[in-house]
Parts: sequence; structure tokens; C-alpha cells
Amino acid sequence: MTLKELAIQPSARRDALTFCVFGVLVFAVTMFLFLSGFELPQAAWAIMYIASASLFLLGIAKLVEPPVSLMISPAQIRYEHRRGSWQFDWDNLIRFDIPRTHRGNELEELPYIGFRLKDIEPVLDTISPRLAVYLVSEQRHLLVAALRRELPPGSDYTPFYDIPTSYKTSSGKVYRGVQALFAVRCEQLRKLLGYDLYVPGSALDRPLDEFCPWLQEVQSHRHQVDQR
Repeated sequence: MTLKELAIQPSARRDALTFCVFGVLVFAVTMFLFLSGFELPQAAWAIMYIASASLFLLGIAKLVEPPVSLMISPAQIRYEHRRGSWQFDWDNLIRFDIPRTHRGNELEELPYIGFRLKDIEPVLDTISPRLAVYLVSEQRHLLVAALRRELPPGSDYTPFYDIPTSYKTSSGKVYRGVQALFAVRCEQLRKLLGYDLYVPGSALDRPLDEFCPWLQEVQSHRHQVDQR
């Protein structure tokens, strides 16, 4: 495998136009039946209108997602989101895998790929405030699952929900505001699940159990030069 730059297209965008078309089709059929004087219970009309709107809006939501979720080059990995992006260099990466939590005596995989970094500071310097706020909110359920399964019963969860006023990196640099909030959340998830950054499976172009081996292959061949 030769790596110049790879663009990963999210599976979440698949069938976007199909949902939109079906939404319009259901609405058209509903209007035709209504104008034709077809008798249906009010609840049935309401369900048809709601179904058409839901299908159409779901399709629109898929369409507004960026066409590319991950850009992978020989130097770095960049995550693209409609609210912004983050990136890190391959040399800053310790490991990546599917995060797992304990459920009884078994390990349960979570629908994410996690990245553990040597230094979070480059990410804090490049992430947009909008994306930082969104990820803290989006990953709240991830934190809740980790707290319930990885901490002893009866543990105090309060410190994990405190809003930090600042965050100091290992180099001594101090971050405030949403950057500090995001940094603390990354640190919490790292302690609980072992990774700093998380990309949902819906942002990938293949199942997680296929994506991780593929990305390992990409990592091992990223410095090869195309001789063709």
C-alpha cells in the first residue's frame, strides 16, 4: 500500500438522497389521497405527515455532513466535522483501537475508534471552539458508560462533571474556556477507557473491526514512496 493522502467518507452520508426522495414521495402520496377525498382517521394522516417529514429531514441531516470525515496523510490524521476539525501527527500517536468497557466478566466494544496520544497540546491548539463544545456534549454518554462500568460501585462521579476554569499541559501551557473543558474531558476518558480522542463508527467507511486492521496497515506503510 502506498499512502499519499486518503479520504475516508462517512457511512452516515449513505442513502441521503434516498431518504429525501422517499420523504417527498410519502408526502406526495399523502397529499394525493387527501385531495382525492380518501377517508382516513386523523391519526393516520398525522402519522403519514410525520413520516414524510422525518424521512426528508433525516436525508437532509445526512447531506449536511462533510463528504470526508478523516484525511490520512503520511504526516498526520485529520478529523473533519461540520463544526470544525482536529488533527495530530502520526509521531504523536501511541496507539489506536476500539475502546472497551467491562460488563460483568466480559468486555464490550463501544462504537468508536479511540486514539491515545503522547501530547494533547497540538490538538488543543488546532481544534475549533464549536467542535470542542460539541464533542464534550456528544461524548457525555461515553463518559457515563465508562463511569458506571469502570469505577467501583458507589463512586462519587461529581468531579467528572465539574466545569474546569483552566487546564495545564505537561509543558506548562495553560488553556482556558472550551479548550480547557475539552482537555479535561479527554483526560477523563483516557483514565477510564485508555484513549484521548474518539471517532464514531458512523464517520468511517467500513465496520470498526475492519477499519482498525486497515489503519494499522496504513500506518506501517505510510512512508513508502510511489514508484509507479
